[in-house]
Amino acid sequence: MSNELKVVISLKESKAAVGVQAPECDPVFFGLEGDLQATLNAVPEFVDEAKTRWETSKLCPKCESPLPSQEQPAATTSRASTGSSQKAAAQRTQNQMF
Repeated sequence: MSNELKVVISLKESKAAVGVQAPECDPVFFGLEGDLQATLNAVPEFVDEAKTRWETSKLCPKCESPLPSQEQPAATTSRASTGSSQKAAAQRTQNQMF
């Protein structure tokens, strides 16, 4: 494994979000309560934990489940309607966008 790492720190009030990433590996994210100094002190531990995770699995498994059907739903049959109900149905019909 390469020694190249990217560590990103985002601070908001007293909360920090830390992301650790290496080439060819999924990023690992951590949360922490504290200021910048507390976050910087925790970074080596976060890096070690990320490296430990990457030893067993560098990337999350690829999703193998089938995609939902892209076919158009079957046309529904409607009974004949009369008068104002036909006008109301026509008004409720959504305009085609494409």
